[in-house]
Amino acid sequence: MLPFNKNQTLVTGAFEGEIDLLKASGQFPHLEVMGIGNLEAAVQLSEYISKNRNIRHIVFFGSCGAYEWSGIRIGSFISPNRVYTKELVHALKMAKQIPETPEFYEMTPDKSLQITTCNAPTTITLIDLKNPPEESWKNLEIENLELFGISKVASKFSVTVTAYLAVTNLVGPNGSNDWVKNWKSLSHSLQNKILSLT
Repeated sequence: MLPFNKNQTLVTGAFEGEIDLLKASGQFPHLEVMGIGNLEAAVQLSEYISKNRNIRHIVFFGSCGAYEWSGIRIGSFISPNRVYTKELVHALKMAKQIPETPEFYEMTPDKSLQITTCNAPTTITLIDLKNPPEESWKNLEIENLELFGISKVASKFSVTVTAYLAVTNLVGPNGSNDWVKNWKSLSHSLQNKILSLT
């Protein structure tokens, strides 16, 4: 893990299973689950930082699906450098997405892992996406449900964000089933990898 002051760093995940080994280690004084999805994570994080103004950095542990065109394999550990929130229904011209300002947030990636560009929509993609649905998706490589909300709140409080993600599935109709099969073992491998370095 990047060398941050543990007393000023919040370690978090969407749910307990993503940070259980880190919690059991007792090494992190600020460790809290923020909830699933951009909205829930943003609300919980905003409340946490409001009560803990000493937090200067957030370390998020989670999972993601890889878009097929990215070439990223299931089982990879990655660290995004940028996060967007692009909705598939907008790309497919089935709805209009309200524009975000800014369009994306920069993150602080751990360069010891593969660096990627993340999309954090509000819904899970369930259709086959062999190719980007529109030009603006070409640089997107992975899909996670919390990082845009977390990064947006962090920006408001001038706090930096680093994410450690396990690639549990390819984005598509089998993504959720593959996530169920893979998340626990990959999450434990990722947490143990980080614990061995701290």
